[in-house]
Parts: sequence; structure tokens; C-alpha cells
Amino acid sequence: MMEDNIIETPQYIEDKRKRRKRKQRIQLGVFLSIVALVTLILLYMFTDISYVSKVSVNHTTLNSEQDILKKANITKSDRIYGINTGDIANNIEYLDGVKSVEIKRHFPNKVSIHVDEYKVMGLIPDGSEFHPVLENGQILHQKDFKASGEAPLINNFGKKELNKLIKVLNETKTPIVNQISEINFIPNEQASSRIQFFMKDGLEVIGDLRTISDKLDYYPSMAKNIERDENGKIIKPGIIDLEIGAVFIPYESKKAETRRMEMESEMKVKEEKEKQKVEQAVKDLQNQLNDIKKKKRQNKTIEISL
Repeated sequence: MMEDNIIETPQYIEDKRKRRKRKQRIQLGVFLSIVALVTLILLYMFTDISYVSKVSVNHTTLNSEQDILKKANITKSDRIYGINTGDIANNIEYLDGVKSVEIKRHFPNKVSIHVDEYKVMGLIPDGSEFHPVLENGQILHQKDFKASGEAPLINNFGKKELNKLIKVLNETKTPIVNQISEINFIPNEQASSRIQFFMKDGLEVIGDLRTISDKLDYYPSMAKNIERDENGKIIKPGIIDLEIGAVFIPYESKKAETRRMEMESEMKVKEEKEKQKVEQAVKDLQNQLNDIKKKKRQNKTIEISL
């Protein structure tokens, strides 16, 4: 009803025409934008621009960039929108020591791979090789690390004791763990869980594997009270005994010498027992092989006689 009463003056007609023209221009702009966008998408999808040009990998300790790229299996013939990031991540997670993997696409044609690995808590010597022990307790027997001093050497631990040690190291503050150069398990009849730490500052720590976790965090304050020279080097190295209480025993004392001889003797006995076990295992294996060969010869003799 209101529209019927509008008087179409020349000004009204001109404004109406402009509004219509503006609307048409907007519609045309939207249409052309859609056409341009579709054209760009098609050009991107079906020209060389969308082929993967570069795959980057973050720095890792346990696995080389080459091994990770091999598992990823992304080639320059792959289009970036066609790669399956989930499958690639799953493939890489099969590598030793990998905790998690994140794959990201970067427009227009780059891919980044971020691999998070389990931390190396120590190295187990095996002849001339060093096998890493990870924060989850896994030992990578197929990996040979060079002893760099960053991770402590771990000696004479059984599987059960090693798992306890890893738990202790995980619960201990990182700066303290970084100060450890070597860890030995040296139990005897009186101390079935005795553990020995050699620290990079020249001190030695003796404790009980079952209780050492509660005491290691006090090491910095205890070590700080030991006399040092102007360069910060300990003047009289010795043993911090944490088995029962917390006592510092200088190496030059008779008590430290007795302790040292006692522990060295225990380590030699333990090493000798381990050596005998290995020799016996080799001998048993050789006997089994000889029995198999003997049975094969007997079977051949029976077949020939038949």
C-alpha cells in the first residue's frame, strides 16, 4: 500500500537505477571472484606448483634424517594435497625410540616433519659398542652410540634393577642427571641394592637404589660445601655416602680406601660371574649345535642303509 503512494520523481528514479546498477556490479564481482578462485585452484592442482618441492625434518638424536625421510617416502612426484599425513606419521613411529610424529603441509608445496624421540638416559657398553637406554626403559640393541659424555655409562644392571634406575633418573632434576658420568650396580650380601655414581665434578656418590631417588636432589648443596680452588675444582675429591645418612669421605682417608677396595673387589667378582655365564651360554649353544649335527649324520646313515 505504501509503495502505491510513492511518487516517482526524477530523483527517485535515478537513485533506484543506481541501486540496481550497484547490485549488478556486486553480483558480477562475486561471480568473477568465484571463477578466478576456481581457476586458481585448478591451476594449483594440475600444474607443477602443487608437487612437493621440499621436505624438512627437525634435528633428532636416535634416527638420522635419511632414515626418517625413507620411512616418510614422500617424493617430488607427490602432490602436497594428496599425501596422507596420518599414514606417514604411523610409518615413522615404527622407527626405534620415536615417541610421536607431527606432519604439516606448508603452502604452496612444502612439508615439515617433527619427530619427538624418547630421551637417552644412559649408554650400556657392549665391547666396543654403546647401546642407548631410553627414558621408557627400552634398550636399543641395534643402535651403536659413540660415548660422548652427555649420557652416563651404565654397568652391571639386570633388567629389574635397570627399570628402577630409569625411574630414579626420570624423577631426578635434569641438571643433576647431566652431572653423572657413570653408574654402577655393585650389590653385596650386606647391601643388595648398592649403587655407585661417578660425577663429572670428580666426586663419587654411593647409595641404595631403593632410596637414592629421595636423596640425589640434595647433591648440589652437599657438593657446594666441599672445598674447591679458585677455578671451582674440588681440592680433595672423595665419596658422598648416601646409603644410610649423608657423609663425605675424602679419598685420602683410610675409610675411603677401604670402601674403594671393597667395591672394586665386588665389581670384579660380579664381572667374573657375568663372564662365566656368557662362556657357559656359548658352550651350551655349541653343544646343542653339535647334537643337531650328530642327529643329522645319524639320520643320513639310516637313510643310506635303507
